[in-house]
Amino acid sequence: MDLIHSDKMNRVIIIKCPDYDKLYLTKNIERALPYFGGIESLVNKGEKILLKPNLLVKDTARSGITTHPFVVKSVADIVKTAGGLPSVGDSPAFGSVHQVAAACGLLPLLKKDNIPVVSFRANRLFNDKIRITDTVRDFDKIINIPKFKAHSQMLFSGAVKNLFGLVSGKVKAWRHFKAHASHEKFSLMLLAIYEQVRPCFTIVDAIDIMEKKGPRGGPVSDVFNINPDRVPLLKTARKYGISGCRLRDIQIEGDDVSEVRSKKYLFPEELNDISFSFPRVIKSVIRHLVTIHGGR
Repeated sequence: MDLIHSDKMNRVIIIKCPDYDKLYLTKNIERALPYFGGIESLVNKGEKILLKPNLLVKDTARSGITTHPFVVKSVADIVKTAGGLPSVGDSPAFGSVHQVAAACGLLPLLKKDNIPVVSFRANRLFNDKIRITDTVRDFDKIINIPKFKAHSQMLFSGAVKNLFGLVSGKVKAWRHFKAHASHEKFSLMLLAIYEQVRPCFTIVDAIDIMEKKGPRGGPVSDVFNINPDRVPLLKTARKYGISGCRLRDIQIEGDDVSEVRSKKYLFPEELNDISFSFPRVIKSVIRHLVTIHGGR
């Protein structure tokens, strides 16, 4: 699997945000943008922009499972000020994107300003490397809006893992099955998706963070700390020489790291098997169909 290698310095901006107050969110996101040349350098007038939050399952925003709706709406508003045309899309694990967006409170915010919610079409092969939804061809750029949270299989879910949602439908469960218990193989697939779509910008919702057990069902914390040696994605990226997986490759600016770092954040003590059994894949498909058609 060919992955792009780069000698460029990667830039990460840390902005401390106390809560999900919409005024705080917009001001803090706007604080980050000048480091990248402003929103005008990222979004051109008339461009169709896909906003890709984490909309995993039907639950409230307070659960910490999904990207907070106020974060998504703030990004959409900023894109509109630059003349871009934002849409929001994801492929939930269970249920439709409209159902999940409604449950977390995002759908009414988007409807109010006529911002479309996109259901992803079937997957197609891109560059003879990776299959993701054909819907990405409808957009000029993607803005990635992940939810930072613990993950029982990958230690944590963030920018790269969030783009797994570009794999449409229950093919995601099949990808787990095909990983054959290999965290490295699964990580390479995730990295290939990221390199294929190359988001123009990533904004991580890390205000309230699910810890210890994830990507759903864990308690919520407001701070985190991480040991990179335990992260399958980072280990795999280092093995294959992919840029941005070591601190020396990253230019960190904005607020001081010490202001947001804590040793209290709890990651999973041990990682679960990355693969799904065939019966689990079938069960997942059935649950997904039941949820879409009105089940719980």
